[in-house]
Amino acid sequence: MNTDEATPLLEVIGLSKTYPAAAGEPKTQVLSAIDLTLRAGESAAVLGPSGCGKTTLLNLLGTLDTPTAGTIRIAGRDTAELNDNARAALRAQRIGFVFQEHHLLPQCSAVENVLIPTLAKGVNKQGAADRAAELLQRVGLGERMNHRPDTLSGGQRQRVAIVRALINRPALLLVDEPTGALDADTAGQIMDLLIELNTAEQTAMVMVTHARDLAARLQRTLRLERGRLAAAGAPA
Repeated sequence: MNTDEATPLLEVIGLSKTYPAAAGEPKTQVLSAIDLTLRAGESAAVLGPSGCGKTTLLNLLGTLDTPTAGTIRIAGRDTAELNDNARAALRAQRIGFVFQEHHLLPQCSAVENVLIPTLAKGVNKQGAADRAAELLQRVGLGERMNHRPDTLSGGQRQRVAIVRALINRPALLLVDEPTGALDADTAGQIMDLLIELNTAEQTAMVMVTHARDLAARLQRTLRLERGRLAAAGAPA
């Protein structure tokens, strides 16, 4: 990545999100004064119960939503200074998303699904195809890259989704409960893969999860409670 090593890949300062009040109801403060900094190769897990704001946090970090207050910088760029087109380009080029559900297109092969994010204007098609093949080989799917999702196991489909998230060499990888639909053995394999690729690709990775054992495998474990983010075990 062409980012100065001294520049955090993700820098969050004073991030807050409040939703407008419904009729007769008070405003809803979901997130309050959140700070977070991650550099290349670093990872953080965010623990918290359903409804605590974990998905809202990921949506803000991924520029799918806008904060009420605070600053988000991705690879040195302040997302508040970008218009809609520039934010869309930032998402395509610098952010990778991995969800609990793989969201693969059933009519496309594994490699075709991986290449979907590269369809944006200006991407080197041959270079993208070579990288897709190399990544699928790396995650053990080299012999199944031309198979459609309905012929792959749940773990294999999630591996394809991870490769798709990495195809454009993102600075930031956002991971939302990636193992929730998998059995324990497959979940462990997916975590092994995420950790390996996070280091090899030198992304900054934020994963939200309910699973403390999986969260503990990342470099930092944080918890989101009452809208505030703190180190696990520290007062919120």
